[in-house]
Amino acid sequence: MLATVTLASCGLSSSPSQEDDDVAAESAAPQQEVNEELAAALPAEIQEAGVIRIATDPNYPPFETVDDDGKTIVGLDPDIAHAVGDILGVDIEYVESSFDGIIPALEAGKVDMAMSSIGDTKEREKTVDFATYYWNGTLVLVKKGNPEGIVADQACGVSIGVIRGSLQQNTFLPAQTPKCEEAGLEPPTSQAYQNGPQAQLALKSGRIDGVMLDAPPLLDAEQKSPDEFETVGPLVRNPNPGGVAFPKGSELVEPVNGAINLLIEDGTYAEILEKWNLTDIAVEESEINGAIE
Repeated sequence: MLATVTLASCGLSSSPSQEDDDVAAESAAPQQEVNEELAAALPAEIQEAGVIRIATDPNYPPFETVDDDGKTIVGLDPDIAHAVGDILGVDIEYVESSFDGIIPALEAGKVDMAMSSIGDTKEREKTVDFATYYWNGTLVLVKKGNPEGIVADQACGVSIGVIRGSLQQNTFLPAQTPKCEEAGLEPPTSQAYQNGPQAQLALKSGRIDGVMLDAPPLLDAEQKSPDEFETVGPLVRNPNPGGVAFPKGSELVEPVNGAINLLIEDGTYAEILEKWNLTDIAVEESEINGAIE
């Protein structure tokens, strides 16, 4: 399903955080044994509560989406999160958030960590810490047949939907302006949406010409609606991995990083990626603050 991808999407935002409702999550990952050393390294308040609260925007299949029951979050991230929780001997509780409210929720201490396709960059590491667990890439979703002839790295003269606060909105699409102007063409214009489904609906109704987003959810949309959508490249690459985000200086970073590496070592991580057709985004090792630039 997935070409080789290496770009992480999610962006840093200063938007006010919201009061979010707890959301159920489910995992089909094999039950893991508790690692007593890592469990003992958890912050005291998490040991006492017996739960890690995770912020996410569940509109991002196959990373996370709400199941048919209307409340259970399923996907790559829930599977990894529950396997990490098993190793650390705690439950996992999701807190639903808009994407641009995730970083503020971490800063305000409303949640313990966040998993929602969040890109690790040097700039973001000034505000939050990361434990990396995947690489990614960006494509553009267009209507079937690509009537505007859009290419992902030079979408001149068209309207492109992006997620508010994303790397696509703040970095990748603006970087195309000088390329288009140099070619004597109009630069792309952006329309920001709260999540991918909103942007896809705008594309379907003709309000925009394409959606620039991480490759996995766009490939998922193409697979589910092959008569409506297709993805176009070339893949826009980024040297930075994506990861679990934490409040800056959190004592939770090292135990989670250690748990992810145990999942990598015993093959569970590879099994989860294969289940969601995401084997090409694998990392060999989870790093703490692994951004290159």
